[in-house]
Amino acid sequence: MRDVLRTARLTLAPVSMSDRRRLLAHWTGPLVREHLPGARGVTGPAVTEIIAASERGFALRGYGLWTLRPVGGGPLLGVAGLRAHGDRAAEIVWSLEPDRWGRGLAEEAAGALLGHAFTATGLRRVTAEVDGAVTAEVAGRLGMRRVRHDPGGAVHFAADRADAGQADSIASISRAGVAPAIISPLSNTSVGVEIT
Repeated sequence: MRDVLRTARLTLAPVSMSDRRRLLAHWTGPLVREHLPGARGVTGPAVTEIIAASERGFALRGYGLWTLRPVGGGPLLGVAGLRAHGDRAAEIVWSLEPDRWGRGLAEEAAGALLGHAFTATGLRRVTAEVDGAVTAEVAGRLGMRRVRHDPGGAVHFAADRADAGQADSIASISRAGVAPAIISPLSNTSVGVEIT
Protein backbone atom coordinates (compact mmCIF):
# COMPACT_ATOMS: atom_id res chain seq x y z
CA MET A 1 0.00 0.00 0.00
CA ARG A 2 1.54 3.32 -1.04
CA ASP A 3 0.21 5.23 1.98
CA VAL A 4 2.19 3.09 4.45
CA LEU A 5 5.27 4.91 5.74
CA ARG A 6 8.23 3.28 7.48
CA THR A 7 11.02 4.59 9.66
CA ALA A 8 13.81 2.77 11.46
CA ARG A 9 11.45 1.77 14.29
CA LEU A 10 7.91 2.55 13.15
CA THR A 11 5.35 1.50 10.59
CA LEU A 12 2.79 4.23 9.92
CA ALA A 13 -0.39 2.84 8.32
CA PRO A 14 -3.57 4.77 7.52
CA VAL A 15 -6.17 4.51 10.29
CA SER A 16 -9.21 2.42 9.48
CA MET A 17 -12.50 1.57 11.13
CA SER A 18 -10.87 -1.59 12.49
CA ASP A 19 -8.72 0.74 14.68
CA ARG A 20 -11.76 2.47 16.23
CA ARG A 21 -11.73 0.78 19.65
CA ARG A 22 -7.96 1.08 20.05
CA LEU A 23 -8.03 4.78 19.08
CA LEU A 24 -10.87 5.50 21.51
CA ALA A 25 -8.96 3.77 24.32
CA HIS A 26 -5.76 5.63 23.38
CA TRP A 27 -7.27 9.13 23.20
CA THR A 28 -9.29 8.67 26.38
CA GLY A 29 -6.52 7.09 28.48
CA PRO A 30 -5.96 9.23 31.61
CA LEU A 31 -2.36 10.31 30.88
CA VAL A 32 -2.94 10.98 27.19
CA ARG A 33 -6.19 12.80 27.93
CA GLU A 34 -4.37 14.97 30.51
CA HIS A 35 -2.21 16.36 27.70
CA LEU A 36 -5.06 16.67 25.21
CA PRO A 37 -7.71 19.07 26.48
CA GLY A 38 -9.96 18.31 23.50
CA ALA A 39 -9.85 14.59 24.23
CA ARG A 40 -12.01 14.89 27.35
CA GLY A 41 -15.17 14.66 25.28
CA VAL A 42 -14.03 12.01 22.80
CA THR A 43 -16.73 9.42 22.17
CA GLY A 44 -17.07 6.42 19.91
CA PRO A 45 -19.03 8.41 17.29
CA ALA A 46 -16.39 11.17 17.36
CA VAL A 47 -13.62 8.61 16.70
CA THR A 48 -15.69 7.15 13.85
CA GLU A 49 -15.91 10.63 12.28
CA ILE A 50 -12.17 11.27 12.78
CA ILE A 51 -11.42 8.00 10.94
CA ALA A 52 -13.91 8.82 8.16
CA ALA A 53 -12.37 12.29 7.73
CA SER A 54 -8.92 10.72 7.51
CA GLU A 55 -10.09 8.26 4.87
CA ARG A 56 -11.54 11.18 2.86
CA GLY A 57 -8.24 13.03 3.25
CA PHE A 58 -6.26 10.12 1.81
CA ALA A 59 -8.68 9.85 -1.12
CA LEU A 60 -8.64 13.60 -1.88
CA ARG A 61 -5.15 14.77 -0.89
CA GLY A 62 -2.98 11.72 -0.22
CA TYR A 63 -2.76 12.20 3.53
CA GLY A 64 -4.68 11.72 6.74
CA LEU A 65 -4.00 9.95 10.06
CA TRP A 66 -1.65 6.99 10.47
CA THR A 67 -1.41 4.47 13.30
CA LEU A 68 2.05 4.06 14.79
CA ARG A 69 3.20 0.52 15.39
CA PRO A 70 6.61 -1.13 15.76
CA VAL A 71 8.24 -2.26 12.53
CA GLY A 72 7.23 -5.89 12.07
CA GLY A 73 3.89 -5.42 13.85
CA GLY A 74 2.73 -5.07 17.38
CA PRO A 75 0.50 -2.93 19.56
CA LEU A 76 -0.68 0.59 18.81
CA LEU A 77 2.03 3.00 20.01
CA GLY A 78 0.15 6.13 19.01
CA VAL A 79 -1.23 8.11 16.10
CA ALA A 80 0.28 10.73 13.80
CA GLY A 81 -0.95 12.45 10.71
CA LEU A 82 -1.51 15.34 8.38
CA ARG A 83 -4.98 16.81 8.63
CA ALA A 84 -6.34 19.44 6.24
CA HIS A 85 -6.72 22.86 7.77
CA GLY A 86 -8.34 25.30 5.36
CA ASP A 87 -7.87 25.34 1.62
CA ARG A 88 -4.09 25.42 1.55
CA ALA A 89 -2.93 24.07 4.89
CA ALA A 90 -2.68 20.93 6.98
CA GLU A 91 -1.59 20.14 10.51
CA ILE A 92 0.83 17.53 11.70
CA VAL A 93 -0.78 15.87 14.71
CA TRP A 94 0.44 13.11 16.98
CA SER A 95 -0.15 11.38 20.27
CA LEU A 96 1.78 8.57 21.92
CA GLU A 97 1.03 5.95 24.52
CA PRO A 98 2.58 7.14 27.82
CA ASP A 99 4.90 4.14 28.09
CA ARG A 100 6.47 5.29 24.78
CA TRP A 101 7.25 8.86 25.87
CA GLY A 102 10.88 9.92 25.97
CA ARG A 103 12.07 7.54 23.24
CA GLY A 104 12.13 9.89 20.24
CA LEU A 105 9.10 8.32 18.59
CA ALA A 106 7.17 11.60 18.21
CA GLU A 107 10.14 13.13 16.41
CA GLU A 108 10.61 10.03 14.27
CA ALA A 109 6.95 9.94 13.24
CA ALA A 110 6.83 13.71 12.61
CA GLY A 111 9.99 13.44 10.51
CA ALA A 112 8.36 10.78 8.36
CA LEU A 113 5.30 12.97 7.91
CA LEU A 114 7.38 16.00 6.98
CA GLY A 115 9.18 13.90 4.40
CA HIS A 116 5.82 12.73 3.06
CA ALA A 117 4.47 16.29 3.03
CA PHE A 118 7.44 17.58 1.03
CA THR A 119 7.78 14.67 -1.39
CA ALA A 120 4.37 13.10 -1.93
CA THR A 121 1.76 15.80 -1.46
CA GLY A 122 3.21 18.85 -3.19
CA LEU A 123 3.17 20.86 0.05
CA ARG A 124 5.97 23.41 0.09
CA ARG A 125 5.98 24.91 3.59
CA VAL A 126 5.64 23.42 7.04
CA THR A 127 4.74 25.71 9.92
CA ALA A 128 4.51 24.94 13.59
CA GLU A 129 2.60 26.75 16.30
CA VAL A 130 3.57 25.27 19.65
CA ASP A 131 2.88 26.25 23.22
CA GLY A 132 5.22 23.88 25.02
CA ALA A 133 9.01 23.69 25.33
CA VAL A 134 9.18 19.99 24.47
CA THR A 135 7.18 20.39 21.26
CA ALA A 136 9.29 23.44 20.34
CA GLU A 137 12.44 21.33 20.80
CA VAL A 138 11.01 18.65 18.51
CA ALA A 139 10.20 21.28 15.84
CA GLY A 140 13.75 22.63 16.08
CA ARG A 141 15.33 19.18 15.77
CA LEU A 142 13.22 18.59 12.66
CA GLY A 143 14.99 21.53 11.01
CA MET A 144 12.26 24.10 11.52
CA ARG A 145 13.28 27.67 12.34
CA ARG A 146 11.60 29.91 14.90
CA VAL A 147 9.81 32.77 13.16
CA ARG A 148 7.63 34.37 15.83
CA HIS A 149 6.67 34.27 19.50
CA ASP A 150 3.15 35.47 20.39
CA PRO A 151 2.48 37.42 23.61
CA GLY A 152 0.10 34.60 24.63
CA GLY A 153 2.98 32.10 24.64
CA ALA A 154 2.63 30.34 21.28
CA VAL A 155 5.88 29.98 19.35
CA HIS A 156 5.81 29.72 15.56
CA PHE A 157 8.28 27.72 13.49
CA ALA A 158 8.62 27.19 9.73
CA ALA A 159 10.48 24.99 7.28
CA ASP A 160 10.31 25.30 3.54
CA ARG A 161 10.56 22.42 1.11
CA ALA A 162 14.07 23.60 0.16
CA ASP A 163 15.11 23.33 3.84
CA ALA A 164 14.11 19.66 4.00
CA GLY A 165 17.57 18.62 2.76
CA GLN A 166 19.14 19.92 5.98
CA ALA A 167 18.57 16.58 7.65
CA ASP A 168 20.28 13.56 6.13
CA SER A 169 16.87 11.97 5.71
CA ILE A 170 13.95 13.78 7.28
CA ALA A 171 11.83 10.65 6.96
CA SER A 172 14.18 8.56 9.07
CA ILE A 173 14.98 10.91 11.95
CA SER A 174 15.42 8.90 15.11
CA ARG A 175 16.94 10.28 18.31
CA ALA A 176 16.94 8.74 21.75
CA GLY A 177 16.02 10.65 24.86
CA VAL A 178 13.34 12.97 23.49
CA ALA A 179 10.79 13.91 26.14
CA PRO A 180 7.11 13.28 25.48
CA ALA A 181 5.58 15.53 22.85
CA ILE A 182 1.90 14.98 22.35
CA ILE A 183 -0.21 16.60 19.69
CA SER A 184 -3.45 15.05 18.60
CA PRO A 185 -6.29 15.57 16.16
CA LEU A 186 -8.10 17.00 19.15
CA SER A 187 -5.43 19.39 20.43
CA ASN A 188 -4.99 23.12 19.89
CA THR A 189 -1.22 22.66 19.66
CA SER A 190 -0.26 21.75 16.15
CA VAL A 191 2.38 21.66 13.49
CA GLY A 192 0.87 22.89 10.24
CA VAL A 193 1.74 22.29 6.62
CA GLU A 194 0.69 24.80 4.00
CA ILE A 195 1.02 25.16 0.26
CA THR A 196 2.88 28.30 -0.77
